[in-house]
Amino acid sequence: MLLTKKSSSLSGLPAHRAGSPRFVQSLTRGLSHALPTMDRRSFLRRSGLGVGVGLAATQLSLVKKASAAAPGEAGGNSKIEVKRTVCSHCSVGCAVDAVVENGVWVRQEAVFDSPINLGAHCAKGAALREHGHGEYRLRYPMKLVNGKYERISWDTALNEITARMVALRKESGPDSLYVIGSSKHNNEQAYLLRKWMSFWGSNNCDHQARICHSTTVAGVANTWGYGAMTNSYNDMQNSKCALYIGSNAAEAHPVSMLHMLHAKETGCKMIVVDPRFTRTAA
Repeated sequence: MLLTKKSSSLSGLPAHRAGSPRFVQSLTRGLSHALPTMDRRSFLRRSGLGVGVGLAATQLSLVKKASAAAPGEAGGNSKIEVKRTVCSHCSVGCAVDAVVENGVWVRQEAVFDSPINLGAHCAKGAALREHGHGEYRLRYPMKLVNGKYERISWDTALNEITARMVALRKESGPDSLYVIGSSKHNNEQAYLLRKWMSFWGSNNCDHQARICHSTTVAGVANTWGYGAMTNSYNDMQNSKCALYIGSNAAEAHPVSMLHMLHAKETGCKMIVVDPRFTRTAA
């Protein structure tokens, strides 16, 4: 197929020959015998038709029988709501939009208008929904037998753990056990945990804030009058110098590290004091 442009000028030829109607007609007639020709408009029209037919042919194999969605599925009679919540993993407080369908948390989205996470998630926050609804979440007791985990009943797990703990208490005394609480516990859970340790016969019970905030209470409280954070993340982006002492924010609080990286772009000096060369120091 030869695409020809119906024009009276041909490049590469003398002007008196290129402009000769007799020469153009004879050249076109000669080429038409050698190759089939068409003008540009016919070419575009036929090309569009050919592309359309080709696309239609490729879609024939993808056509499937449609069925109505059941209640609770996409497109069915389901009630979908978006609940604004806060990530429960660390102290940064990233905002999360939980997509709830018929009372079930089905999807999550990072909040772009949040001044904290700015539409971002760390690895922990991105898996927030999976901790409660993920298919790989542990839902029953497992026991390691010959190198492989096997499912056991709750009664079996309770009896075996109780027997091991009683044997440990008889052999090494009640102080051989240490229990540490969590700031995720509510008042009732913390009360029962401490009460159980008293029943066990030991005072080896403490809170995770002993490790997390004992240094801040001794240091920050003496300098700023309060033993915890006294400013906002917005202040980080306006700082001229930041001092990290024993903090690996790049791995422990990645979203807060994002604010510090923004501050570094505007000239903030970052100093890391740590016996290890952490990712934050890098």
